[in-house]
Amino acid sequence: MKIALCQINPTVGAFNHNRDIILKYYQQSIDINADIVVFPELVITGYPPQDLLWEDGFIDRNLSVLNEIAAQSSLPIIIGFVRKENGRLFNSAAVCYDGKLQTTTDKILLPTYDVFDEDRYFTSGEEPKVIPVPVKGKQINLGIQICEDLWDHDYDCKVSQIQKEKGADILFNISASPYHEGRLFRRKDLIQEKVKETGLPFLYCNMVGAQDELIFDGESLAFSAKGDCLGQGKAFEEELVLVNLDSNQSVELNIQPREDKMYRALCLGVSDYFKKTGHTEAVLGLSGGIDSALVATIAADALGPNQVHGISLPSKYSSDHSLSDAQALARKLGIDFRIIPIQEAVEGLETILHPHFLGLEPNVAEENIQARARGNLLMALSNKFGWMVLSTGNKTELALGYCTLYGDMSGGLAVISDLSKIDVYALAKWVNTQNPGRIPEGSITKPPSAELAPDQVDPFDYNVVSPLVDAIV
Repeated sequence: MKIALCQINPTVGAFNHNRDIILKYYQQSIDINADIVVFPELVITGYPPQDLLWEDGFIDRNLSVLNEIAAQSSLPIIIGFVRKENGRLFNSAAVCYDGKLQTTTDKILLPTYDVFDEDRYFTSGEEPKVIPVPVKGKQINLGIQICEDLWDHDYDCKVSQIQKEKGADILFNISASPYHEGRLFRRKDLIQEKVKETGLPFLYCNMVGAQDELIFDGESLAFSAKGDCLGQGKAFEEELVLVNLDSNQSVELNIQPREDKMYRALCLGVSDYFKKTGHTEAVLGLSGGIDSALVATIAADALGPNQVHGISLPSKYSSDHSLSDAQALARKLGIDFRIIPIQEAVEGLETILHPHFLGLEPNVAEENIQARARGNLLMALSNKFGWMVLSTGNKTELALGYCTLYGDMSGGLAVISDLSKIDVYALAKWVNTQNPGRIPEGSITKPPSAELAPDQVDPFDYNVVSPLVDAIV
């Protein structure tokens, strides 16, 4: 028996687009002689639909698209959608074949932690189901789960075990599981644990793509009843993974280097954010430091260098190497580079404020005038040309408050806000292993500084505070 796992990239609310890619992959699955075709969780609506779920028209369109897909079904297809019954919403999977919707099953375990708030919208299914479907003249009993139903350690309901007891022949899990460092290994361990407990093959189909701050990595998995890996989807790419359950050939799990995976995740996050919000060009301040250098590199790879504008915004405290490193980076990336000095704007604001600051010692107020002048100029360019401002703060400095509201925090997308400062350095060095000298060495080796005061350097040992922030946050 051949199973097609279609890890595709839907967009929240783009019903026609989502329907078209579902049908495209469904037809491709038929063409390669699949017996069952599987799509991710809530693939018709996109994930997470959040408060769009309160709109009746949204739910109705989701059901209409499901019926359009069902009408074109021949082979059994498992597909995620929103079911409505007696005013309640369910995160559900539909099983369609022979031109119609045959049956549905609902998600049992609703996550309400971290980035998830499904209990806000959905009602939990009453009990795990096993669904019989015809495959090559035989009845095959499918235990269909949805995402969190796999992660049942902290719940009383053990979905896989119940489906085994109800006579399941195969377990399926359709997911919209966001990327997190090490998540692949956790999924693999959980699936192999379920296989060991039940003695059943387990197929896991995960979404790919980015939606706002979430990035879905794909990496769908298939394991035989013996616990051998029979197939794995690519990371951060749409793919149809055809799995032959009758094959005795196992595959080695493809484990990519940590920094490689992080970088690809961030590139997908940027490219999908722009694509799904209708933006095409990005602008960011290039200080010559490591954070803006990494963000510019990600943006150039995600959007193409012709779509990225790097702006150097020097003040009287900016060092010569800051400007030269920014220029060298822009040249290496092939992006648009412009210099807009801010000293005149800063002095103008200081002159206006002088009567009100009279007799007071200069402090962070004067420093932040510079950061806000930079933010103001970048936002003006954004407004005039329709460029999306990328902010460049990392997780460590944001958590510590070492940033300026309305200054370097201005922007439409905070590209590296989930990277610690240590990870920023690790990724910058990894970039240079792939393309030597792409990020200027000076940006990596010089002491980090906001350059808002004479001889200023960041007042932290990042090797100490960065792991502390990670541990606390």
